[in-house]
Amino acid sequence: MLYDVVGPALLATLEPDEFQSTLELGVHFLRPVRPGRLTGRGRVAHRRGDVAHLEGSLHDPDGTTVATATATARVIPLAEARDAV
Repeated sequence: MLYDVVGPALLATLEPDEFQSTLELGVHFLRPVRPGRLTGRGRVAHRRGDVAHLEGSLHDPDGTTVATATATARVIPLAEARDAV
């Protein structure tokens, strides 16, 4: 679920001829979660060249942070995306 928060945050910043490949994803579970709606927030914390560092969080209906994630991704030319996975 957190990948679906941080991945699109980076994809929204890419040029039409770019794609991203995740190098690492770390998740920290902070609180138990009951079934129901969660809100996710993702952002590009830093990008230098073809490497991006991402941060994300999940929040319960009360706004309490229940999990966080950090990720590292490599930005690649779209033409190379098929070979990157």
